[in-house]
Order: sequence, then C-alpha cells, then structure tokens
Amino acid sequence: MSDPMHDRGEHYLTTPKAEPFLERLLFNNRALILVAFFVLTLFLGYNAIKIQPDASFERMIPLEHPYIVNMLDHRDDLDNLGNFVRIAVAVEEGDIFTAEYMETLKQITDEVFYLNGVDRSGLKTLWTSNVRWVEVTEQGFQGGTVIPDGYDGSRESLEQLRQNVLRSNEVGRLISDNFKSTIVYAPLYEKNPETGEALDYAAFSRELEEKIREKYEAQN
Repeated sequence: MSDPMHDRGEHYLTTPKAEPFLERLLFNNRALILVAFFVLTLFLGYNAIKIQPDASFERMIPLEHPYIVNMLDHRDDLDNLGNFVRIAVAVEEGDIFTAEYMETLKQITDEVFYLNGVDRSGLKTLWTSNVRWVEVTEQGFQGGTVIPDGYDGSRESLEQLRQNVLRSNEVGRLISDNFKSTIVYAPLYEKNPETGEALDYAAFSRELEEKIREKYEAQN
C-alpha cells in the first residue's frame, strides 16, 4: 500500500508538516524538556543521598503475621529478649579460681560495661551483683553475691568464691562444668534509649574486637 505523502514527493525530513507528532513535540520544546529532566535528576539525586541500608529486625520478619503482630503488641514486656552477645573468657591451663583470671574477668566486665549499645542493667558476669548464690539453712534462706565480700584475691577468698559458685545456679550456664571458662552476658539495646537511633551492629562489632578480643585474647 502506497504512502500518500511519498506519492506527492513529501518526506518528514524535508516537510515539517509531515514530521511525526512525537518528534515535533520533543524538538519544538527542547528547552522545556531539558529543564524538566534536570529538575527530575536533582530530585532523584537528592532522595538517593538519603537512602541508607536497613538491616533492622523489623525488615527481616513478616510484620503482618498474627504471631508477629502479637509480639509487637507486647514488645515492651520482651525488651532485649534474644538480642545479646556472650563473651567466653577461658583459661588454657588450670581453672578460673585464680587471682589472675578473676582480675582479667573484672577488667573485661568493666570494658563491656562501657561499650556503646550494652544494656548495663542486664549485664551478667561473676563480678556483677545480679549473680548470686542461695541456700537453705536451719535459720532459713541465706545468700549473697558470688564474689564474696572483701574479696582480695587471696587463697581464702578464692576458696570462698569456689564455694559460692558451687552453691549458685550458674554452673553449666554462666560457668562451665569444668571450671575453665565463664561467660560475660551482655544484652543489647536495639535502639539508643536517649537518641532513638538504631544500634550500629558493625560499629559495635569493631569496638568489641578492638577493646576485648585483641586486648585479652593472648592472655591465659
């Protein structure tokens, strides 16, 4: 089938009226279209700068699932549940009942206490006051902190420490069965309670590596 414009000797390259509509629209409004694309580029570029990777807990679970909805409704009652780190402090020779080991554990406890993101109220080690022993006697219940009052690293205080550990419920949990290691249990804030910002796990991991592992790993 012949083209009437072609039959009349007209071509869209030489005859403006024969140009396709879209082509005329674009080239007759070049400046306006360039400005529109420039503005769109600025808008998309500005929003691209604000894009940040988000590996938060909420991004990894089906928020519409009934179980998850129920969990989020009671989230305040489950604060920090499952969000923690455990640091094993072990000896290569002997057991934990030495003045040197207990001093190292105390230093690690202090270091972890001041790490950004740690919920200090829930920190548990042999040196924290929330690790206790309890026993029943003829006079009733007796108990106290696992670290005895007046602990000074002497043989007597270390023996008292051993007795307190055996009377506690922490053997097999915070303390290994063979008494060669203990755990530093550190719950983490998912969000900073003061700023509301999410915990930077990469920064926390680097701080943990630099202040704990590199500093104490080589010690017995």
